[in-house]
Amino acid sequence: MEALEAGSGYVDEYKAAFDVLPPLTSLQMQKVSDLKDGKVNFPARASDSLVGKGVHLRPQESSLGPAGQLACPAQPRASGVWRGILEGQTPSAAANRAAPVLLGVVALDVCGVLANTALSGSSLHFLPGALLEEAERQRRLAAAKELSRGDIQAHVKVFKLAGRVGQVLSHSAELFLYGDDAGTFEAILRLQPLIHVTREAHFQVAREGPLGAIHEVWSEVAMVELPRLFQLSITHATSAVGIPKQQFLVEEEDEILVINAWQRDEDEISKSLAAISLEQLLWCETLRALAETPPCAEEAVPAARLSLADEGVTTYEELLDSPNEEGAGVPREDAPRLASLAFLRQYVTRPVLEEELLPRLLPNQRGVVRVFSAQLDEHEGTSPLKGLRPPKPKTLDDLFSENPDFRKPSHYATGIDENDPDRGDPLIPYDLTSVLLLCETSGFLLAFHCLQAKDPST
Repeated sequence: MEALEAGSGYVDEYKAAFDVLPPLTSLQMQKVSDLKDGKVNFPARASDSLVGKGVHLRPQESSLGPAGQLACPAQPRASGVWRGILEGQTPSAAANRAAPVLLGVVALDVCGVLANTALSGSSLHFLPGALLEEAERQRRLAAAKELSRGDIQAHVKVFKLAGRVGQVLSHSAELFLYGDDAGTFEAILRLQPLIHVTREAHFQVAREGPLGAIHEVWSEVAMVELPRLFQLSITHATSAVGIPKQQFLVEEEDEILVINAWQRDEDEISKSLAAISLEQLLWCETLRALAETPPCAEEAVPAARLSLADEGVTTYEELLDSPNEEGAGVPREDAPRLASLAFLRQYVTRPVLEEELLPRLLPNQRGVVRVFSAQLDEHEGTSPLKGLRPPKPKTLDDLFSENPDFRKPSHYATGIDENDPDRGDPLIPYDLTSVLLLCETSGFLLAFHCLQAKDPST
């Protein structure tokens, strides 16, 4: 209690500073005798502060790092330490007040794929930190010393910034909170840019275990090692896998199949400090698959719309033959997984599963496989088909340009509105269905992606 009472003046100081901001920061001249190490202490730029509803954070040098600085020409990405106050009834509520102010500061890291890196407003949130690594414990101890005036036994809450399932963020962010039950918490925010892989054929992966992270290297499998699946992705022809066309349940012309595989490299050990998780590997794999499709050949993949879902685990027998998700007696929690497996079997027949896929996925026909799905979410607040509606010409000049380009039809005829804000999303007229099968024991991943054109009549 004494520490909190001593710190009340500090909180009031921050509140007063943010209630009234001076129009122009005044600089005070320093005597040469007062300078230490030949450095001049200039005040932080007001633009580097992080301010929002219940959020008042200013750049401040700390034992955790230098004073925070937002992106600028001299520093392309935000980095450093901010300190101030957060308001909230609980530490978790206070921490998540800080998430919206990081939009535009933190973006998606698409690992070398041509993609839109902007984050949606509902993506970022803070989760309680596990503090399994020694470096994390040391940072918590340093933050406790600063927030509680040297009391290292003080109860300091630690939170980590996260996106949606599988999303790779451009920064790691740690938030340290210390306060009472009055709804005000002293806070230190540490923001550090991350450097992940570019367009390479392997990923540094960290799997969380009970004793900490296990570092691995996962490499892309050449699909010529899976020739029947590879042929299916190229031709879409059932004759490539020995089954007549009429036996396929799905027969669409406006669909694109991309099939990839990854495996753990047992001879390599990851040394990267910015390794990704297995879920993030699945997210990056799906981004790469979309970038290989014709709609995204010259347009950025809408990374923020990509949604990854964990559908549980399956077995060898269920992969080969499982009931339909609409069958009698199927539990509701099993329906998404069974639907994904049924969708996969519409394209990949049982002989291909038994002879080509399952020997790599479950070599001993025992164990479990994790099933994930991926899809494209709808645009936030806009119609997903808005970009397909042709604009209405208002004048003759709209129909007849002074410099017509006869190599392409008018956008009034094609239905592409050049002034439409959704035009930059090439996947608006498509639906994505991805089935990802991951076995951590054998170290193998199969990723099956199907991009289907939407029915314009719906």
